[in-house]
Amino acid sequence: MFAPRKILAIKLRALGDTILMTAPLLELRRAYPDAEIHVVVTDLWAPLLENHPAVDRIIPYQRHPSATSRAKAIARLAIDLRKQKYDCVVNFHASPSSSALAYAVGAKVRAIHFHGHRDKNRYSTTVVPGKGELKPVIERDMDTVRSLGLAIPAGSQPAVFLDESEIARARTRIGQMGLFGPILGLGIGASRNTKIWPLERFAAVAIRWCDQYRGSVVVYHARGEEAVSRKFFDAVDRKLVEWYADPTARKAVRARILAEVQLPLRLLGSMLKTNSLYLGNDSGPKHLAVAVGTPTITLFGPEDPFEWHPYPLDRHPIHYIEGLKCRNDQEPGFKPWCGLHECVLEEHRCMRFLTEDEVYRTVERMAEKLEVRPEARK
Repeated sequence: MFAPRKILAIKLRALGDTILMTAPLLELRRAYPDAEIHVVVTDLWAPLLENHPAVDRIIPYQRHPSATSRAKAIARLAIDLRKQKYDCVVNFHASPSSSALAYAVGAKVRAIHFHGHRDKNRYSTTVVPGKGELKPVIERDMDTVRSLGLAIPAGSQPAVFLDESEIARARTRIGQMGLFGPILGLGIGASRNTKIWPLERFAAVAIRWCDQYRGSVVVYHARGEEAVSRKFFDAVDRKLVEWYADPTARKAVRARILAEVQLPLRLLGSMLKTNSLYLGNDSGPKHLAVAVGTPTITLFGPEDPFEWHPYPLDRHPIHYIEGLKCRNDQEPGFKPWCGLHECVLEEHRCMRFLTEDEVYRTVERMAEKLEVRPEARK
């Protein structure tokens, strides 16, 4: 029976991908409780793996812009890691660079999975099951672990592990911001404009939450999304004039809708943990909210949710308009997909047809299920 002494896991991908990897790492730990598990991960996302019970060592990798510099960095890293004498390497979502790294560390057992349905799993010594099948990303990662001979049922969920001091810090920060009551987290940004729900609708939902639940709203966005944030808060100000004739009332509500910009990852996770509910576009912070245990509502537009929303819909519902013919960039047999960064001809119907009222009804339904109650204020 295969019983590795030391395992190297690799995933050099984006925020959401890294969070999804936390689930198969737990399966590795369950299967090999005595093994030492090291993880190579993109340096930006390395803090996510702190306190993770399956990770003994985190090895941050800085992605280099040019192919030549990437090759040199991978070679240097491979030389260092080869000294560790790994028995097994697991590369969850291989690229040419990461698969070369997985090969070069010298492990006899290599589970290397190129997610591309037609790509060969180069340098892999194991046969990854499910190759060529359309699956959620988290299940393709699980297939990499299954190739070691492990039986893992579908449905595992990611987890980011926070300690009590981190959560206490987030609560202190919320108090210092002057926020109170149940908090709605909003993710108004995305990797491209076509994945963003109209900002005036986010603004309306924020005001309705403050009005109905006498709570607060925290808007999360990254540096580089300042223009999106300005447009959102301009929309808030316009809608407050429509909602409240009294300037004092407008000011009071506006003070309870604030933004957090480019928080350190673990603080972002702790802030999300304190939120009653998270509403946002299909983007990385949604996965982090799920991983820290916060219920979410996700708004999907150009991309089908099948691959990127492997979560139970009773706790993490979605809005998605089926059957739009303008989603036509996918290969035959794949789920509908549109790769546009700007939509003009189709008037951005995939997001614009998701109405404020239908989304807010889902917010109310989730709030009722979660027993969110307005906070009485003196």
